[in-house]
Amino acid sequence: MLAAVPSDESRTLELFDLALRILKDRGSIPPQLSEHFNAVLRQAKELATTPTKVHGSPSPQAIQLACRILEISDLRAAVATVDGIDAVTPDMASRILLSLEERVAP
Repeated sequence: MLAAVPSDESRTLELFDLALRILKDRGSIPPQLSEHFNAVLRQAKELATTPTKVHGSPSPQAIQLACRILEISDLRAAVATVDGIDAVTPDMASRILLSLEERVAP
């Protein structure tokens, strides 16, 4: 059964990525997707700055995003001033998407 679970880590952030792609194209984000984006971003930023003070169980998406925030300086800079989806402009969405696609050298 576990063999059927996709192992591709890039799929973990699919919904977060989808929200950014819609914003980049100046589309309208459904409320549930906005809430998901905001929750993942809030948890990820909290994990990246003070991992010992996280309340509750962070989502797998937040954990993956927090790891990328810590590894990719452009992503860290891009999300530093973003507190929620309402603050993301199409240009910011493009910048965050490009940063997410960066590969970290081993």
